[in-house]
Amino acid sequence: MTKIIATHNKIFHADEVTAIALLKLFIQESIVVERVNHNTIDFSKYNMVIDIGKKFDGEKYFDHHQYKGGKSSAGLIWDYIGLNNKYPKISKLIKLIDMNDVGTLKAKEFEYSSLIKCFNHNSLLSDEQNIQFEKAVDFSMTILDSMKQAQDAIHEAKYIVNNSYIFNGNSKILELSEFTPHWTSYINGQLTPHIKAVVWEDLEDNTWKVKLVPKRLGSFELTTKPLVQDNTMEFVHSAGHFAITNSEEQMVQYLKQIK
Repeated sequence: MTKIIATHNKIFHADEVTAIALLKLFIQESIVVERVNHNTIDFSKYNMVIDIGKKFDGEKYFDHHQYKGGKSSAGLIWDYIGLNNKYPKISKLIKLIDMNDVGTLKAKEFEYSSLIKCFNHNSLLSDEQNIQFEKAVDFSMTILDSMKQAQDAIHEAKYIVNNSYIFNGNSKILELSEFTPHWTSYINGQLTPHIKAVVWEDLEDNTWKVKLVPKRLGSFELTTKPLVQDNTMEFVHSAGHFAITNSEEQMVQYLKQIK
């Protein structure tokens, strides 16, 4: 099924650009966008009307100028999609777009909303302006999709961590069932203070790797003493938070320093 969506022509902003990008990214239907005059009255041919139309009903019409809750069309469409809690970072971005659009917090020069505005062409009613609109939507989709994939990977990491196990009988070391860079979302000094390191087998490199647990998510501080170089290891990072060896047996011996 194809959704035909109307939004306004002339200058575009981050809110309707992001609203279209969200729909393209999250709904399972193809989308055709038509940019029409602000004074358009008949919207009968459209499935959705965004940032225009002088109506808001949360189903077809999403003109935020008729909505008194401090949201832009991006925020209204994000509510319509209904994934606010699943993708909290996207929700934070949408909140910034809303605040800029309704005038409660102006976007800084190089922030998202300001960058979207840069896509506008000097001739606002030219074919080139419509091309620039599509480029802005693609730019928005690239950012949103990256944020979506990162959050999806964090959700997947929870499953991986829950299916991991103690390494060689040492309750302070967890062996990941498979590697995920997002393990620190669930293993850190605040959530799991008893775990000091994680290890995993890298089947592509045919090596074993270990990382020490940070004190908190995003921190460079470690919950235990840094790892030190010795002759059995292929590599030990100078900061002491990461090391590589060629076999499980070597890793077992090396990690006896974690007590």
